Amino acid sequence: MMTKQKQLFSRGYVEDEIESKYLNFSFYEIIDLLQSKTPTDRTIGARLLSKRKEKEKINLLIKALTIEKKLYSKLEICNSLVNCGEISIKPLIEMLGKIGINQHKEIPQKEFKKDSYPLPRDIVSRTLIRFEETALSYLEEILNIENMEQLSEGIDTIGFICFYKYNSFFYKELENCYYKNNQNDLIKWKIIRAMSGFKESEYFLQEQKDIIKNSRLEKEIERSLRLIQR
Repeated sequence: MMTKQKQLFSRGYVEDEIESKYLNFSFYEIIDLLQSKTPTDRTIGARLLSKRKEKEKINLLIKALTIEKKLYSKLEICNSLVNCGEISIKPLIEMLGKIGINQHKEIPQKEFKKDSYPLPRDIVSRTLIRFEETALSYLEEILNIENMEQLSEGIDTIGFICFYKYNSFFYKELENCYYKNNQNDLIKWKIIRAMSGFKESEYFLQEQKDIIKNSRLEKEIERSLRLIQR
């Protein structure tokens, strides 16, 4: 059996500060690390790349994220994108709903009963929420696009950030998006969940509860109302 340390290394784990051994690497040598067949090399490459000034580092990190399978290497790529700062936000938004297969494709039957906001399942959304309010100014346009996968994960991102960092502007934007996508139950479910972060949505949710006939949407409305009235 593999030792615990070997298991960690096989998933791309490297210790803090180990990248200091590679500080003299050129930009192209770092790219070689990022594209290595060895997971630990890819982790080190991602960590080093975030410290570089070259603009193309963002696209290189996002491309690496689309194909990375190892847990710690993937986490390090996300960390590096966040460490690169605000320049990562727009390229990340373009990738919402496009990486992995873990996103909701339909409304789940199992309810989320905790009082916290569910962590988004999309890895790009999880990365964007770490920018908190800084990401919101870039996310406004996402509510008007026709790509349902991107829209769905964008709603999760907005909902999560606004739940913990209240921003009244997005209430009306989400309401407009709800009516615009009134035939899409998954999008409506996502918006109802996002409404839990807006005290202004109480009347809207009560109104929808009297209209809709979908039991899962009704349950989500009840949860959002409970959180608002909490």
